Amino acid sequence: MSIGCITLNRRMLLVTVSTILLVIVLLSGSLVTLSQEESEERIQQISELLRDINVWKIFFNNFQIALLMLIPALGILAGGYIIYSTGTVFAAYSAQSGIPSVYLAGLAVLSPYGILEFLGYGLAMSEGLLIIYASFKKRLRSEVKVLPLIILAMAGLLLTAAALEMLMIELYS
Repeated sequence: MSIGCITLNRRMLLVTVSTILLVIVLLSGSLVTLSQEESEERIQQISELLRDINVWKIFFNNFQIALLMLIPALGILAGGYIIYSTGTVFAAYSAQSGIPSVYLAGLAVLSPYGILEFLGYGLAMSEGLLIIYASFKKRLRSEVKVLPLIILAMAGLLLTAAALEMLMIELYS
């Protein structure tokens, strides 16, 4: 069964590979060595963001990132940079707590909200690649027809992830 410019099986494989690559980028960012000053600065920035956090703020932040990832070529670079930068936040918390950053990042990714969030990002990243592929294969029209469904699926994944993330924040704070 074909969805857009490729079969459903190939699309699912591309989403899976994109998701795994994004997790690797996050883990790479978490392995960065930060000075004490850099760690404190990053943690301060995150603390300010978390002051009046709610489900909708989490969702809209993540949805904007995913929409950015849809942009062919540029989205891959921008999304990779954002995910890498997020990994450095785990490096900062690691420097402060002494807990290995890979554990912190891995725990976040493997949490119920993390899995859904990264699947949403993987879906966005793979769609950006498929738009490029479809344009080369002269099947862009078929891919553009699928785009609203992809965006809706991303939104569903990211909204569910945001609700679960907010629940975890409330439970552990």
